[in-house]
Order: sequence, then structure tokens, then C-alpha cells
Amino acid sequence: MNKHETRAAQIFLSHHDFVKGVALKYAPWPGLMEDISQQVFLEFMAKEEQWDLENDLRPLLATMTRHVALRLWRDRTRERPEVVQKLADHIRLLAAEAETPPRYEEEIGVLRHCLAKLPEKSRELIQLYYYRDISTPEIATQLELRADTVCRALSRVREKLRECLMKELNRPTNHAHV
Repeated sequence: MNKHETRAAQIFLSHHDFVKGVALKYAPWPGLMEDISQQVFLEFMAKEEQWDLENDLRPLLATMTRHVALRLWRDRTRERPEVVQKLADHIRLLAAEAETPPRYEEEIGVLRHCLAKLPEKSRELIQLYYYRDISTPEIATQLELRADTVCRALSRVREKLRECLMKELNRPTNHAHV
């Protein structure tokens, strides 16, 4: 890696929570947020020489994340017509929100609040998988569980977090937890 690539990777990692927040907004399917953020990283690094790393890259990362999310949604729903309706509804909601300013910082604060409400075992799974970047097979070994059990548990936890986020963000007094 040259200096510019290393610097680009460092900058991306410093904005990783931001990218995940944007991905969460555009990824109503459990588990898709992580796929989106990884793809954004790959695409960001593939074109790293084009970016002015001295400027604020959040608008660029937000746009890239939105495009990747919609592309992944399109790819995943091509074979699943029942999901297409959900996608159309979600896109309509996003279009309606396009007039409002971004709420990424608010969403991160609400996500932290929702994480704090989870049971200890669920928080431990999130900590291991997302913060320590441990794979599901490794988590399974560490917790003496089967890998598919860990995958299902993570999926349920993500769904609980998504429900909490939607509930908190759509609440009229949603600023109380931020």
C-alpha cells in the first residue's frame, strides 16, 4: 500500500460508523448494513486516487453508500418478488425524507440507546461481531455454540435494533435519547 492508499483507508475507517449509519437508513433487510459498508469500502479504495482526502468525505461516502445500498437491494430482490414491494415502499419513504436534512448523528445516538436496552448476551454478540470484528464461527467456538445459532441470534438482534431504531426515530419526541 502506498501512502495515499493507507491514508484513504485510515480516513474511511474513521468514518466507518457514519457509513454504517447511512447504510442502516437504506438497508431495511437484516444483515445488509454490513455488506453495504464493506462494498462501499471496496469501491472507495478502488478509486482512492480520485478523492481529495483533505476535504470532508462524508457527503461522498453518504452518496456512495446510498448507491451501493440501492444496488444491493436491487440484486437481492430480483429473485424475490415479495421483497420488491417492501423495497418500493422503503424507497418511497426515502424519497419523502429527501427534503429533510440528514439525521446520521441522531441515528447513531438512538442506536447507542437501543444497544443499551438489549439484554447482556445480545450486547455481547454485537460487541464481538461488530466491534471486535470476530467471525460467527469464531464467536460460536468462543461461546460454545453452533455457528448457525450465532447467525440466527445476530439476525434476531439486528431485527430488534432495527425495530427500536424505527420506533425511536419515528417518535414525536425522538430527541430525548440522543
